[in-house]
Amino acid sequence: MNKEQFISHTNKNFNGHAKELILKQIELFYDNSKIDSYNKYAVGDDVKLSKYNYLHGILGMLDGFDWIAENGFISNDFTDENVHNKISHSVGMWEIKEDILLKDYIKKYSGFTITYTIGRGPGSKEVTELIPYHQFDSYTEELNNREEVWMYWGDQTKEVRFLPSLVANKRQIAFILNLNNPLAQELIKADVWSLDMDEETLKDFLDYRYYDKFLTERLNRNAQTTDRETAIIFGLPAKLIEGVFVGRKVEQDQNALNHIKEKLPNCYICNIDGKVIVGNK
Repeated sequence: MNKEQFISHTNKNFNGHAKELILKQIELFYDNSKIDSYNKYAVGDDVKLSKYNYLHGILGMLDGFDWIAENGFISNDFTDENVHNKISHSVGMWEIKEDILLKDYIKKYSGFTITYTIGRGPGSKEVTELIPYHQFDSYTEELNNREEVWMYWGDQTKEVRFLPSLVANKRQIAFILNLNNPLAQELIKADVWSLDMDEETLKDFLDYRYYDKFLTERLNRNAQTTDRETAIIFGLPAKLIEGVFVGRKVEQDQNALNHIKEKLPNCYICNIDGKVIVGNK
């Protein structure tokens, strides 16, 4: 599909503020497609992430990689009539909240989220925290020794499901986007998770069965729900990709690495140790 088809889809399926918002996003998408924004790394460098970086993972080895490299990140609600997403007409991204080395980010989010109760009964309070990779046993031992903690339960982080990690091989490729330009900053303001998005407009982007639950989650986001997830309306252009980080399977597949570099020649490739394995300087 091209720009005119995306506009036609929007005019056909939306009205009011939601329609205006998507049409603005489409224009910003194509304006951002003219901008190059890269950090330069040599082989062996540690990749640094900042508040200007977003992450997005894909399934499989190179499944869907070429399409994104050529077209960008566009919600499949615009390209496939048979999809049905809880959050529609948007693209999920992981927002980096603070300066952090990629290796530390991967270690942190390859772990667990744990929820525990302070006290029991009607007056009890739930607390949710993040446990980094390989720290589950020591953390739960500490909880077991705290008299005020009544019970606890855990879950894998969503990053384990959607990004290359230290504990799972299901995701082998993720993109690192650089949003350090005014147009990109304007584009990401249209985030379904943002509290600035009014509830009436939200109805056009949420499955009605998920709407009430989403409103609650949006107001009470924590390490589990999550407090770092975004849903950018329409999408983000491929020009914003600065690097690709890969799981162990792709790291050991030279043909796959060559293919990634051929498709994105100005980008670096790094592994889940946060080290650059194919440079761009």
